[in-house]
Order: sequence, then C-alpha cells, then structure tokens
Amino acid sequence: MSIQLKTLERTVVLEGWTNRVGREALREIFEAYRDMLQQMVDYAVEHSASQATLHRVFYNKFREKYPWLPTRVIKGCYRDAVRRAKSFRELKKRGIAKTGKPVVKSITVIYSDSQDWRLVGGVVELRTHRD
Repeated sequence: MSIQLKTLERTVVLEGWTNRVGREALREIFEAYRDMLQQMVDYAVEHSASQATLHRVFYNKFREKYPWLPTRVIKGCYRDAVRRAKSFRELKKRGIAKTGKPVVKSITVIYSDSQDWRLVGGVVELRTHRD
C-alpha cells in the first residue's frame, strides 16, 4: 500500500500593524524591491531574459547596492520580473499594451521561506534588516 504525502500550501494576505521602526524597515525593503523590479522588468522585456539571465546580470549589482536585503527577496524579484515581462510581451503582441514599456505600479514582496517569518502567540514576526 502506497502512502502519498502532500503539502498543503496556502497564500495568506494579512493586514498588520507595526511601530515606526517596523514601518521604516518595510518601506526600505519595498523601495529597494520596486527599484530592482523596474530594472529587471525593463531588461527582461528588451532581452527576453529568463530568471537565470536576470540572476547573472543583476545579482552582484544588487548585492552590492543592497547588502542588507535578504537573498530570497532578490530571487523572488527575478520570478516577479519574468512573469511581468512575459505578460507585457503577450499584451503587446495582442495590441492591448497601453505603453511602450511596462510600468511597475504595485508590488508585493513575498516571504515564502519560513526562515523569514514565524507566528508567535497570534503575532507574525517578520525578519528584516533591522532585527
């Protein structure tokens, strides 16, 4: 008899409250992510780049510019950039794209690794560069 084990994955969006220091830390992460994402999306659209190509071109540059940013956030940015570039190219092919190049309007930083967050007593603790 074969036993099949499955992992249940669920994406949860939480509304949260934090103090001034927490807000500043999250704001810094979001600003860095937005900057990285715009550069990567522009490059990915222009060169039809994959995640591996984006890693090769941008990883060292962003490690030097944002040494405090977790590597997993940069790698998540690759995935996001490739998805946005692919979507933009498809819209452009159909003639639906409204601009000549993609514009990053909203962002979502994904902390998918359990090393970066934990649930303690009903409170989500998130690791940032300001621990």
